Amino acid sequence: MTKIKKEGQEPSLDQQRGQRTAIMAIRRWLLIMDDIVHVIVAIALLGAAIMMILYTITPITPMNLRFIKIQSVLDVINDVLLVLIIMEVLWTVLRYLKRQKFSLNPFLAIGIISSIRRILVIGAQMSIGEMHDLEKVKVLFIELGINTGIILALIVAYYIYNKTPLQE
Repeated sequence: MTKIKKEGQEPSLDQQRGQRTAIMAIRRWLLIMDDIVHVIVAIALLGAAIMMILYTITPITPMNLRFIKIQSVLDVINDVLLVLIIMEVLWTVLRYLKRQKFSLNPFLAIGIISSIRRILVIGAQMSIGEMHDLEKVKVLFIELGINTGIILALIVAYYIYNKTPLQE
């Protein structure tokens, strides 16, 4: 006969084990999905790199590969970096499911990736000649400087956080 849980009563040890087993099974499945996403990200980045190489060598070869749109390649890189940011948040959730201690590392990584992502987009826009307005260029250079400062600050924070002994 099934026991009915009374209000205020703690779950039995068997119920707790069952819940924990279910959570760990879900966590294992999420880890497999995480690996699959990272493989897809790697393939997308490799594809973007190959397309940029082909675009770059077009002037010195008889092939006409100028149909490759640089903006499309940049969009792929930008979107892939956004996927990496989302995956870092997922890792924080997975750590929680495993009942590991809270860590700042994923959030520092998210900040670093976000700033690098913005720097890449600005640099790419400037390199393909999209910037003709001098005021806009000045603002973008300021933004590049700010993002560089953010990256340096987050790297220092990462270093300090990992070198500081944890206190219980």
